[in-house]
Amino acid sequence: MLRRFNFFSFAFFAFLFFIKQSFAVELWIEDIPLAKLQSLYQETGYIGDKDYQAKKDYLMLYTHKYPAIYLKKFPKEFFSLEDDEQRSTLFIKMLIPLALKLNIDLLNERKIIEDIAQKNPSLNLNEDEIKTIEDKATKYDIFTRLKGEDRYRYLLSELLLRIDVIPPSIIIATAAIDTNYGASRAFKEGNSLYKILNWNTDKGLKPIGEEDADYRLRTYPDIYSSIQDFALRVNSHPNFAFIRHTRSTLRESAKSPQIQGRNIVAYSFANSELKNYAGIINYTLSYHELSIVDKSIIDYEMISPQIAKKYSRYTIKK
Repeated sequence: MLRRFNFFSFAFFAFLFFIKQSFAVELWIEDIPLAKLQSLYQETGYIGDKDYQAKKDYLMLYTHKYPAIYLKKFPKEFFSLEDDEQRSTLFIKMLIPLALKLNIDLLNERKIIEDIAQKNPSLNLNEDEIKTIEDKATKYDIFTRLKGEDRYRYLLSELLLRIDVIPPSIIIATAAIDTNYGASRAFKEGNSLYKILNWNTDKGLKPIGEEDADYRLRTYPDIYSSIQDFALRVNSHPNFAFIRHTRSTLRESAKSPQIQGRNIVAYSFANSELKNYAGIINYTLSYHELSIVDKSIIDYEMISPQIAKKYSRYTIKK
């Protein structure tokens, strides 16, 4: 009888777990009015605990959990907001889930390399594994003339150095500074959150007042693509080599993927045109308490199937 009870108890709780998982929802949002988006935030519990400058648009969640509400583009009404404090708060609020989503994707990508490395300590790689390593090495701009085992030992080591999380606070603060909280032309017209350029091409936005310019402002089909491009730059470009080594040291010492932006900001962005760029980033992190986001996760259960259905006219498949 006891065995029977245990079996049915296990089956019951397994069924509840299955039901709970089936309710996990993420929303990719497009062409939503700002008022509707704010209503969606209210209904999913995206209502923070701090009221900046007596504004009614709340920001941080001290539960460290955020809903999977991913915007393809900002609502059109955002760009006509005249209140700077409201605009800056909304800008950050809309980017937080996307910044957290990025690190989910980066950790999933990293796990592919970790699994290959752990499965093959003697580097007895099959064709699929070799192709995966070579493709990732090309993506992350890793070059070596080494051959055989030495080559793949080096590539795996370098990939594990490069494919890793970027603190959401850095992603958000950098975007805020580079676009003046969404006010820049590059963001309005091209979804570009960062000042990344295309050289010697006509592809992108032509800079105003520079008829003979040999560069263009890089543009993107959606906001997340811009964030992904920034992440790839941080994880591959020589200018950010020090951040990668610092991050690796922090990961090994802390035994945690939750790398704090404030621990790397001083070393990461010294190559900006702005004076004291690291100081500006650090101030932005502190003012908006973005370190909270570095400790946060996406909670897929914050969006119920009923809410997802209610806002389905604004959602798309990703």
